[in-house]
Amino acid sequence: MFVWYRQSALTIVYLSDVRDTGSFVSSEWFRRGWTLQELLASRTILFYTRTWSLYRNITSLNHKTDFAVLEELEKATGIGSRFLTNFSPGMEDARSRLQWASLRATTRPEDIAYSLFGIFNLYLPIMYGESAENALGRLLSEIVSRSGDISVLDWVGEPSPFHSCFPAHVTSYLKLPSPLPQPIAEEPETILQAEQPVSPSLTLRMLYRSLTKLPLPRFLNRRLILPCITYRVAAIQRRKTSPSTRNYTYRIMASGLKPLEIALPEKLEDVTMSQGALLLVRPWHSKLLCPFTDSHATTEEQLLFTLEQPFNALLLTELPHNEYRRIASSNLIATQAMDPSSILKSKVRILDIV
Repeated sequence: MFVWYRQSALTIVYLSDVRDTGSFVSSEWFRRGWTLQELLASRTILFYTRTWSLYRNITSLNHKTDFAVLEELEKATGIGSRFLTNFSPGMEDARSRLQWASLRATTRPEDIAYSLFGIFNLYLPIMYGESAENALGRLLSEIVSRSGDISVLDWVGEPSPFHSCFPAHVTSYLKLPSPLPQPIAEEPETILQAEQPVSPSLTLRMLYRSLTKLPLPRFLNRRLILPCITYRVAAIQRRKTSPSTRNYTYRIMASGLKPLEIALPEKLEDVTMSQGALLLVRPWHSKLLCPFTDSHATTEEQLLFTLEQPFNALLLTELPHNEYRRIASSNLIATQAMDPSSILKSKVRILDIV
């Protein structure tokens, strides 16, 4: 269907709920799942109101090229003008594309995933009758397998029965990752401090080689094969919260990371706290090692700067047979390396997550 709209000479959009003098920002058309690809794929669009009058009496041959209409389209959809006017299907910035669909709905629950196949330029079987979770899971697993894009792992909400690293609903992508907050103050007496290596420069070079040799994340047989940097959870402490609060708040100390607080929908005490049972991990993709604009920075300096930056972590629990499962959180788990010496002790691994 995406190709059909892309090849059209003109797409006419009839907005039955928009009056001649009204704005289309709140129109139901922008809340329907299938209309997202109609909007993005069509190169030329004209909007008409309930009386079949041109929207705002704008006689432009293409409302996508009218500055005033384009501003309203951005407001109504949350999509940047460069995508509205010159959209290319594919998996670039996959999370943003999922966010565009997060406020939309379809009559058939599974259609919300199917309506995105063309936007991601994917050809997958349509299987009406499958659950919405399964349809979305198939879409996300294909995105990961083909692009290695780890941005689709940044979500908050209910986990999918399809896979623990995927959300049950596309609405979980509604909240875009906001600027990461500063981690709470350290408590040195409770933190495991890393020992200073003999040669930091050599250690950084070895770490760099390890990261560059990692494969892209991929999805295989319902398993997410995830390259990452791992941090063992050393201690957890449950915070007192109001009885009316649905979430459980925990303070977590992990080796190599600053202390952090997270909110979970379920009690963490229900997870076995044996040695190594809980991990915080930093998903890794080769694009995180993109060259700096500062040509004078050494490879070691670039890597150290990258790993010093805050990041969104995943909380995993260890299962038998060297497998892991993600524990869904009620907030993005923002954290940061303790200090440069802790970065030098980073453990690079490839985990099987179910």
